[in-house]
Amino acid sequence: MEFGIQREMSFDVFVLGGGTAGVFAAISAARMGAKTVLVEKNSRLGGTITNAGVNYPGLFFAWGERIIGGPCWEAIERAVALDGAVIPEISYKPAHHWEEQILLDKLVYTKVLNDMCREAGVTVMTNAMLSAAREERDGLSLLITDKAGLLSIKVKTAVDASGDATLAAMLSYATVRNETQQPATLDNHLAGYSMDAVDMEDLKAKWAACPLSARVPLERILYYLELQKINSHVTSVAADLPDGRAAVEERAVEELFMHIQTLRTVRGLEDLRVDRLADETGVRETVRIVGEYTVTAEEYVRAEKYEDAICNAFYPVDLHVERGIEQVFHADGLVPTVPYRALIPKGANRLLVAGRCISSDTYANSALRVQAPCMAMGQAAGVAAALAAKEAKSVRSLPIQDIRDGLAKIGAILP
Repeated sequence: MEFGIQREMSFDVFVLGGGTAGVFAAISAARMGAKTVLVEKNSRLGGTITNAGVNYPGLFFAWGERIIGGPCWEAIERAVALDGAVIPEISYKPAHHWEEQILLDKLVYTKVLNDMCREAGVTVMTNAMLSAAREERDGLSLLITDKAGLLSIKVKTAVDASGDATLAAMLSYATVRNETQQPATLDNHLAGYSMDAVDMEDLKAKWAACPLSARVPLERILYYLELQKINSHVTSVAADLPDGRAAVEERAVEELFMHIQTLRTVRGLEDLRVDRLADETGVRETVRIVGEYTVTAEEYVRAEKYEDAICNAFYPVDLHVERGIEQVFHADGLVPTVPYRALIPKGANRLLVAGRCISSDTYANSALRVQAPCMAMGQAAGVAAALAAKEAKSVRSLPIQDIRDGLAKIGAILP
């Protein structure tokens, strides 16, 4: 049986993934004048913010000043105007870094992203997957599968913002996978109980008998109940691949169910329930590209100044491990940056990567993977992809000043 291609289209720039980095890569490329298409596997844009429930991006500020601008900050401002975002009080040095994360209403934010893509002229394809990719003399040939069947797309340049280096891997660019990966979390919200009514001695006894207690201490369960969510760390291995992704989703549901079933046997928690569950499990780590340059933890912590810096980033090294979280904070006044070379798979001419799978070591990646810097990287990749398409140049040969000028044109804050 032969499977035919039903449709054919062509664009200047292709963006894979309409999440944290990808949506702003597409908007930025389109604002630079490139005919742009955005392909997203889910039904809604926004990635982890809208689909995984992590609707508190950070960090846009460092040492009391905003360090990230452009379309991604415009999206925040639009959400604020629609009463869909809360910007906390910003200080030079808050007691906890996460206090300066911005709480977003997921409905409002989704509308804002839809509006911004439409206004920029981005062709958005949701419920669509990349099925095959081939590099050709004058661009890339891509095969997309959506609800209408098979679609062939020809493009001049592309941005892989899949979070999993999906396009980079299809084009045979090298990636790195840690043997032990950061755990995943299935966002949820608990209801149906009051802490005042919980029998603490009964909770202690019942939780001690639960198989999960070996790695989830009672203190953490008490924290979860106060927080009204089971913020557990679920083992994740190769979630960029079909079997790995299916396994982490199943594991996350099973562990959450075990938590709930055990807690419901405790006096005072009989009516406990999950009244909100994210559409997908939030995966922190899969693979990283081997890039033209690799950002190291040492460089990140000391805020290395790169000649080709294209955006700022500000978050502590934040490595989640099964036993907890390992963090390293910056010295006062230091603001790390991201080099353009880390967005280029080694040897690539027509492909850029933005988001958590940029070229970086384990510890640097644990900070760079968070949402605000991923948005800023997406903007830089979108601008560069548009310039490369317009000028018929390799992404490696673009003058960094041209990229920085383009970023200034769309309102980004440059290092």
